[in-house]
Amino acid sequence: MARYRGVNHPGSQEFNAHLQSFAHRVSLLAALHTGGNLPTYETYQQLLTLWEALQPYCSLIADGDRPAYPLACNAPLDDSPNGTFPYTLDAD
Repeated sequence: MARYRGVNHPGSQEFNAHLQSFAHRVSLLAALHTGGNLPTYETYQQLLTLWEALQPYCSLIADGDRPAYPLACNAPLDDSPNGTFPYTLDAD
């Protein structure tokens, strides 16, 4: 894990730790998928699970009524209006 260099606020530091863990796990999933050890659909499902696990920590970086990082926490995973994945994933 990298050292935190942001604003010295406990919530920001905790969010940063969870974000780094999230990024590390995403990179592991990407490597497993790229290497052919994890099917596409399972990779996608695990990414969704990781994303949902990160969401509760987004409130740690909120600044009043406005989230500090709206794209990181509040944006859907794609551009579709209902926040679902727009493509059909075939089983490998």
